[in-house]
Amino acid sequence: MRKLYMIIIMAVFSAAVYAGDIANFVNLGFSADGTKFAFGQHGLQDKTYRAYAEIYAVDVGANTFLPNGIFRTSPSKQTEGKESKATFLALQNRAQVSLSKWGISETRQGRVLYAQTEATEGNQTLFFRDFQTSDEYTVVLNTKQKSKTESSFYLTVEKTKPNGTKVKKEVGRPDYVRSGVKNYAVKKILMDDTSRAIIFIIEKKEYSAAGDSFRYMVEATLIE
Repeated sequence: MRKLYMIIIMAVFSAAVYAGDIANFVNLGFSADGTKFAFGQHGLQDKTYRAYAEIYAVDVGANTFLPNGIFRTSPSKQTEGKESKATFLALQNRAQVSLSKWGISETRQGRVLYAQTEATEGNQTLFFRDFQTSDEYTVVLNTKQKSKTESSFYLTVEKTKPNGTKVKKEVGRPDYVRSGVKNYAVKKILMDDTSRAIIFIIEKKEYSAAGDSFRYMVEATLIE
């Protein structure tokens, strides 16, 4: 009986430690020239089970959101008990006029240059090759902790062409401190069909009283 009691206590403790929610990332595609990209995320808020959905349209060259390029359905009493995917699809339907105006299409998903695996989880320096162009990349994730729940980051990106020529860029805002964000991880890196636009899909580990949650953002750049 004592053993069963201890197992129950440990299970409850584990649930408390890992409480929080994990968003689902959605690639909404590039524009034909690679200068624009859109993505979304959706999920259920922990404990309240209220659905949320977000869509962001990005100016790749400027690494900023397009004007009026943010669409949200916040968790509320109205979304309680609803499936997050259905909530996201309704939001996508509302955003579609703008996405079409910008020429962004889900049919242009880009190609994956890098995807985090169990072996690369936690790595701050990433090495990979674009097998279509034979370009090689080194990406360094530079993070700075201001406190346990405040942090900033930026990426150092170096591209080496087949002829040995190197191109180096810094992507992101190193001095922008995000409150509530404990850490960052590069989950995936995409290249558009023009082989100029690169999207870095970043997972943010966010603190909340209910437990750590995970949300997504992107950094973007054009690289010749």
